[in-house]
Formats: sequence, C-alpha cells, structure tokens
Amino acid sequence: MKEVEIGSTGIWVSELCHGTLIMGALQANLEPAQTARAIRRSFELGVNFYDTAKSYQTYSHLALGLQGVTRDHFVIASKSYARTYAEMKMDVEECLRELSLEQVGVFHLHLVDSAADLDSRRGSLECLLESRERRLIGCVGASTHTVAGVRAINREPAIDVVLPVLNYRGLGIIDGTLRDMLAALEETKQRGKFVYAMKPLGGGHLCGDVEHSLAYLRQVPVCDAVAIGMKDEAEVEMNVATFENRVVTEEVRMRVQTVERRLRVYDRCTGCGLCVGECDQRALSIVDGKAVVEQNRCILCGYCAAVCPDYVIRVV
Repeated sequence: MKEVEIGSTGIWVSELCHGTLIMGALQANLEPAQTARAIRRSFELGVNFYDTAKSYQTYSHLALGLQGVTRDHFVIASKSYARTYAEMKMDVEECLRELSLEQVGVFHLHLVDSAADLDSRRGSLECLLESRERRLIGCVGASTHTVAGVRAINREPAIDVVLPVLNYRGLGIIDGTLRDMLAALEETKQRGKFVYAMKPLGGGHLCGDVEHSLAYLRQVPVCDAVAIGMKDEAEVEMNVATFENRVVTEEVRMRVQTVERRLRVYDRCTGCGLCVGECDQRALSIVDGKAVVEQNRCILCGYCAAVCPDYVIRVV
C-alpha cells in the first residue's frame, strides 16, 4: 500500500483512508461488533489511515477494530462542529479518551462552508492550534462540501489538511462545478496543504463504477489520498486491491454485491420533490414535507441524488 506524508510533518498515511461514516448512527447504524472485522482487515492489508468524527459515533467501532494494535501504527482523523474554544477542547479530549490515544493525527473543523463560517469558529481553531503545540493532535484540518469553503481554508495558513468532496462527476459539491472545485484545490496544493478526498463514490451512487472513480482521484494532481466508507471485509479487500493495482477477483466482487445497501434521505430534506419526479420506480414520495423512500421499490440507481439540490440522498 502506497503511503504519503502529510506535508513535512513526519506523519505518513496510506493512500487509501478507511472512512467510518457509513458504519455509524448517521448511516447504516451498525454495532461495533458488526464492523470491527472490516477495520481490522484493512489494517492487516496495509491501511493505516482512519477517518471519523464526533458526530459519526464511530469511536467505539475503531477502538474495537484496532484493539491490541500499537497506537503509533495508525493515524486517526476526527472532526468537530465546535465553535468555541471550550467546546473544541472537550471534543479533542473525548476523542483521545475514547480511542485511548496520546495524539490524534488530524483534527478537523467539520464542514466549513464559507469564509464567514470559518471566522465564526476562531475559538475552536485557537484550541486546535494550541492542541497541536501540545502534541495532542498532529495536524489541523478542515472538511468542506463547498468551493467557498476550500477557498476560505486556503487563506488560513494554520490549517494543514483539507478534506473536500471530490469525485469525477462532482456529486456533492454544493455551490459549484467539478471544475470550480479543482481550481480551488490547485490553490490548496500551491499553499502546501495536504488534500484527501471524501465522497469518491458520490455517496454510494458511483458504486457501479468503482475502478474508474478511484482511478480518477489517484491521477488528479490535487488529491493526495482518498477516504472511502467501508463497512464490510469484502469492500475492504476490493478497494485495497484497486489501490495496489491488482485485479479484483470475481470471488471478491461477488461478496461485495451481497453487502446490503439502502437509500437514505437525511433530515435536512426540504421536500422540494425533485427526486420524486426523477424516480421512475415510484419509490419516493413527499410525506409531511420530507422525501420518504419505499425501500422495496428502490433499485439504488442514484438518479434521485443527481437532482437533489441539497445532497441529502445517499446509498448506504
């Protein structure tokens, strides 16, 4: 497994980052015992980079999956929506405690969407900078779903790492096109920041085109590593093989196809109804101002997500 250094920090991470959002209460809502094997399998196959967040509620999944592994053999990236110094201090301490760590490799301001939003989190950023000085965290980062967020982060020299939405179709970029995002990330790299991409498969909607999706990100100059949500050992084995430029066996492909998936509509849905009009399976309807999925009709085609203006529809 190829490893890349985060700037000149001496922190080396695998090009493939194991994302844990899909495991937790916000998506598949699996118990730690259901996901620990996938986490341990990725480590056994050379992955040492794991992405989580306070809101994902997956610290216990990682703690169980990495139980017994020497702490300096893996790097955790976490995130917090905290806006004040005190709130961020509690969230950093919680992460360290729950994962039995002396240092969190990367700690992000979670989902910065604009310059004004970043300015409103000066207290939490100050806490992260102090935590970096005290070696409680290795790097300060910021995640974002917007081009405006990337541009704001670019102007903050104290931030080392950027985690943007990036995939070959631009799914999930809230305020611009793929071209806009790539231009903003070119500036990110010029400023010496480390970039690892989230949503490489468009929230699950590009699962039928995994090889092309990952090949795109691995060759685009602005991307150093890729975070992929993986909840099953078969998914881990397929993605590791892809990142090691090996042929994915038919046996692994068949196992991946048996991993249960479903369409989820997040609470942020505004009930605009565009998804309903796009669904020729009649699997979506608006109930009490929100889109509702009839799972037995849904074929997971992803067309609904392509028209959702708020990116609140995901395959999990």
